[in-house]
Amino acid sequence: MFALDNVSKSFGSLQVLKPTTMEFRTGESTVLIGPSGCGKSTLLRVLVGLVGADTGTIQFDGVPITPKNIQQLRQRMGYVIQDGGLFPHLTSRQNVGLLATRLGWDADRVRNRIEELAELTRLPRVALDRYPSQISGGQRQRVGIMRALMLDPAVILLDEPMGALDPLVRFDLQEDLLKIFRTLKKTSIMVTHDMGEASFFGDRVLMLGEGEVVQEGRLEDLIQNPANEYVARFINAQRIPQS
Repeated sequence: MFALDNVSKSFGSLQVLKPTTMEFRTGESTVLIGPSGCGKSTLLRVLVGLVGADTGTIQFDGVPITPKNIQQLRQRMGYVIQDGGLFPHLTSRQNVGLLATRLGWDADRVRNRIEELAELTRLPRVALDRYPSQISGGQRQRVGIMRALMLDPAVILLDEPMGALDPLVRFDLQEDLLKIFRTLKKTSIMVTHDMGEASFFGDRVLMLGEGEVVQEGRLEDLIQNPANEYVARFINAQRIPQS
């Protein structure tokens, strides 16, 4: 789905993402983990085109990403951030349907797709016509997921989508989100710092440290055979039980 060749990103004198060459495979659920500042969110934003890479090239589904085609390609990428990232002056329904309306979908098509997604994400219908400030954090996140899925994208990218939720709401949303991925057979890339979440979602886990991938594989591989002291410390800090 994505192929990176020597991709790097700096902000001023700080190199946040070191030259990286890797692939994200179609149909796979990949989780990026690591502490704050390790480069995982920057990598996700480079993939979705919110920030441009300083070096290297990125291909999306076999097509090189360029400044000229990124807007069109982004329509095939769903993007979810913490707390939904909703426009406060629009209702949930308006937030979800905004891009589809801008692209010329007729009203019936927009309405039917929103109803379909509300059922899929288990969002109460009453929440559709309320503003973000009038619904709960878990409901805002469900609306954010609906918006990301509105155009039926090829891939969905999630940047710590459940980091601000309380444990019970987070548990329910994790369960529902995994069912959505499996039902729609979506390629997904998720950023988290939570090892339990990485285990729950990840077919493949990539641990980042200081702007580069330091280990990848199943979470069990990282727990049982950490590549270095950095990986071992991160795992032990979260009290992951050894099997």
